[in-house]
Amino acid sequence: MLLFCTVLLGATFQVEADLEYDFEQVFDSIKFRLTVPFVGTEFVASGGFRRDNIVTPPYSDFLKNHYWYWDEGYFRYHSQNLEVDVGVKQNKVGPGEFYNLFLSEKGFSYPTARVSWIDPAKKMSVETLWAGLRTFSTEDKPAKGLVYRRLSLLFSQGLEIAYQESVLFLNRYFDPYYYFVPIPIFGIQEFWHLSAPWGVSSAQLDDNSMIGGYVVLYDDLWRAYAEVLIDDINMNRFISPESYQNPDKIAFLIGFSGRKDPVRFTVEVAGATAYTFERTHVDKPCEYVFFEGTNYPIEKNMIGYKYGENNVACTVNFEYHLSNWCFSVGWESVIFGTRTPSLPWHGGSVPNGTRWLTGEISSVNTLMAQASYRTKYLPKFNIEDVSVSGKFGVRNSQPFVGLSFSFSINM
Repeated sequence: MLLFCTVLLGATFQVEADLEYDFEQVFDSIKFRLTVPFVGTEFVASGGFRRDNIVTPPYSDFLKNHYWYWDEGYFRYHSQNLEVDVGVKQNKVGPGEFYNLFLSEKGFSYPTARVSWIDPAKKMSVETLWAGLRTFSTEDKPAKGLVYRRLSLLFSQGLEIAYQESVLFLNRYFDPYYYFVPIPIFGIQEFWHLSAPWGVSSAQLDDNSMIGGYVVLYDDLWRAYAEVLIDDINMNRFISPESYQNPDKIAFLIGFSGRKDPVRFTVEVAGATAYTFERTHVDKPCEYVFFEGTNYPIEKNMIGYKYGENNVACTVNFEYHLSNWCFSVGWESVIFGTRTPSLPWHGGSVPNGTRWLTGEISSVNTLMAQASYRTKYLPKFNIEDVSVSGKFGVRNSQPFVGLSFSFSINM
């Protein structure tokens, strides 16, 4: 008990509350977060109570469709050259502010072992991340895991060039070869898992690997970036232009962010061709989602780029800072066609050539204005980092309003 009290003396307790109403349904959540310094590291734990009108919990009538959830529980160590996260958490990678192609935060946490290192001369950076997406098999769903890796070259003139790769694998939740062996993932997949004497046939190996990279140009006041993810690419256009042309399965991101006090401006455009992130065989659930074969919304279910395949999205955001106030206006437009992560080729046969914005076309347009007030310290109540914000907007023709509130207490 004495040790427990001593540890908590340096802890930070945070509360975040959100409420949104679209004049048909109420969405609300409250989240509690505890950060505890521990032997040169920090332990972070968070969870809360929410109603998202997606998950129907037990005792939904009594709880008014609310449910408890556990969000984080992990140790982190951050130094000048090394970062380590071990535990249960969400992860986000890549240069984007609104869109992330390989990994993005969707409100679902999973077992994670992440190591990121930058050399002392700040010329190179590497990152390796394991995610245990399903740590045990069920009757109809196999265990599955994911490994993401990045190698960045850093230049003193404000330039970063990175190579990225990820692999989603089934029937095991951890693969030490993908995580530890320092050669490209597709090389491990081909020469170790498939071609070695102890390997298996391609029909038995349920691994879906992707490669990509990004480029970032930056200065003190602005940043421009582009990122690409390649699920599959048509090499026949170079090798055999007259033969069958398999579809390119590619996601992309282009963005710019700049500030000149008191103004900050950001614009991002992202998208993906048809069939990207989708499974290619009915009996191999290797689509790039958390929960395969469900009706969970794509925007919540994708491991990486939130809108999945067959779409293009654009976000423009403008902020104006005045003392402790921040006023912002944001606009997002998403145009998408048929999206069926669990149904290969949208239920048809493999097409000839690349497809984009195919099937039934729909769009979602959102315009939102927000005002927030933030203060660093309220000494009378020993409360720090208090933030209050209100928002209103229109999503297609549906108006919505919302409130947010958060504060921290040093214990």
